[in-house]
Amino acid sequence: MTPSRLPPAATSRAVLVGVSRYHELSSERQLPAVEAGLHRLAALLGDPRIWGLRPEHCAVLHQPEDADSVISALRTAAGQATASLLFYYAGHGLIDPLAGDGLYLALPRSPEPAGTHLALDYDHVRAELLRAAAVPQKVVILDCCWSGRALKGTMGAEDLAAAAAVKGTAVLTACASTAKALSPPGEDCTAFTGALTRILDEGLPGGPAELDVATLYRSLAHRLGSENRPRPQLATSGAGSELVLARNTAPQKPAETQVSEPAQAAVRPPALLAEHARPRIQELLRAGRYEEAQELRLSLAEAGDAEAVRDLVTRLRREGHYGPAARLERSTPGSEAAQRVLRWLRRGDARES
Repeated sequence: MTPSRLPPAATSRAVLVGVSRYHELSSERQLPAVEAGLHRLAALLGDPRIWGLRPEHCAVLHQPEDADSVISALRTAAGQATASLLFYYAGHGLIDPLAGDGLYLALPRSPEPAGTHLALDYDHVRAELLRAAAVPQKVVILDCCWSGRALKGTMGAEDLAAAAAVKGTAVLTACASTAKALSPPGEDCTAFTGALTRILDEGLPGGPAELDVATLYRSLAHRLGSENRPRPQLATSGAGSELVLARNTAPQKPAETQVSEPAQAAVRPPALLAEHARPRIQELLRAGRYEEAQELRLSLAEAGDAEAVRDLVTRLRREGHYGPAARLERSTPGSEAAQRVLRWLRRGDARES
């Protein structure tokens, strides 16, 4: 039997922060879905099927008064944890180019624009994670938006997640630096947290027994991309992508029918979903929406869809990128080797023509 890589719940801690109501913002800028998602995530992390984190080991801060209350809770959790530390924030993300290029997590009294002085500077969160050097596993999940207009196009798709990363830590964000996270009207959770909690609750049928950060990212990217919603980003350092967050609650295949390890590492999209996505790609191409078509094709490839991978190999060769095309063709769909090429492609200048 393969030993579990899930950190012991008894020696792990989590700090979950959510801001759904803002005193200085208009009604359309309120985020009521954040509160439901915050409590749903806390309940799932405490579910023995998933992790079994005890309530006293999971600090839930809804509408925190100020930045000090968040940092104090994180500092306390970091001082108690010896296995794993999880920090989650859901709300508005703020950026003020006049104050620098940092990320700020909006708090209830933060106005827009120019409200970063009343928000939580992410650098302070990052500093606490750096101080927690004795904690071997640290994971950050940020469900917030950034304004592409405020950034003025100076950051690439994965730059913000990369800037947020701490050595040996995984940082999973709801969207790229040039996009806004989504809280769909009528849905009880934000798009990102809704997808994340569904995966934790329902599991990944046929997937690995434990869900690491990379597996969650690929599954989230596929689900959200196929629904034409903002795509998440992942930044890791060291073995960050291998950090395990939860047990897979879906029934596992019998041992005698399990596939080999390289094939099992590929998280493949459900066939019906892939069949739905391919006609959508053709529709987007016919409409001249090439970047959207590329996003959807990349999502399928990242989720391990072999046909999408072959399409990308063909396109890379057509554009003269023979080295990446060869590496992608040789790699197993969904494997880390394939993901490296796909991350390069997402950051690169190659586009549909």
